[in-house]
Amino acid sequence: MKRITRFSLEICVGDTILVGRSRTPTEVTKIEYHPQSGQLNLGTTLGPRRAFTFSLPVNTPEGADKYR
Repeated sequence: MKRITRFSLEICVGDTILVGRSRTPTEVTKIEYHPQSGQLNLGTTLGPRRAFTFSLPVNTPEGADKYR
């Protein structure tokens, strides 16, 4: 397995992310950075989230079989 040493992720206000155990889709409404702690928070329609405690939806082709 290859070790990841750096990655970048672009998230904008209005993007859809998946949150919670049931992977509920929600929209990003605000992005905040706290320089003192280095914490990155995302404001969503379902409440605030810390960065990297969410999933990104997988784009599947239209009409693709979900269980295949």
